[in-house]
Amino acid sequence: MGGAARSEGDGYTVLLATNAYSVNASLYNKIPYDAHKDFVGVSELATSPNTFVVKSDLSAKTMKDFVALARSNPEKFNCATPPIGTTPQIQLEVLKLREKLPKLEDVVFKGGGDALQALLSGTVQLSSGSLPPAAPHIKAGTLRCLAVTGETRWPDMPDVPTMEEAGYKDFVFATDTVLLAPAKTPPEAVKWLEKETLKVLDTSDMKEKLFKAGFQVRAKGADAAWARVTKEIDLFKSIIDQAGIQKL
Repeated sequence: MGGAARSEGDGYTVLLATNAYSVNASLYNKIPYDAHKDFVGVSELATSPNTFVVKSDLSAKTMKDFVALARSNPEKFNCATPPIGTTPQIQLEVLKLREKLPKLEDVVFKGGGDALQALLSGTVQLSSGSLPPAAPHIKAGTLRCLAVTGETRWPDMPDVPTMEEAGYKDFVFATDTVLLAPAKTPPEAVKWLEKETLKVLDTSDMKEKLFKAGFQVRAKGADAAWARVTKEIDLFKSIIDQAGIQKL
């Protein structure tokens, strides 16, 4: 990100960013870019919801069921997540804060696949992770998805509620992708990149490819893209501060 921020801004350099762009502004003591000033929005691209997943033999059928179990046996329940600062890890901290579950241990793994494997092996009782690695196990019946954390239900899993439907207002976390350009990029170049990107995202071929990868197209222009990024900088700072996540 630092390299992109320091580039010439000639219209040929763009940054494909995820929510990590906004998280890093508060997670790290020092980052090689100014999150507010060094980039401008080009367009939003696609989004993939996160999940809360348990083994199918656990009695919990809903998020509230799991919370009740974790509250009644606080020493026996923990949750696997990808690294600190990822949206699945952050959403677990929000769940713990909202439901007052300080003893629900966050067992952090180096990647989402490892975190999911810990659930499958019985090392943990809950996994907070992205959708793509969990989807095959959910469809096979090995794992049960208690909720997705997107704005809407996932098309391939119509019976799985969103967190809002499960009783958690404003609980939306996902892997969102966005195109950003160095702030020095000429406005006319940004406008051209925005137009061409939105054109590609509107094709059925691109929509199909992204869906197979676990993403849904969210084609929004430069202004909307930058508005979401800057809003999330403040959102994630608030969560990191409230959860007491130590800066890296």
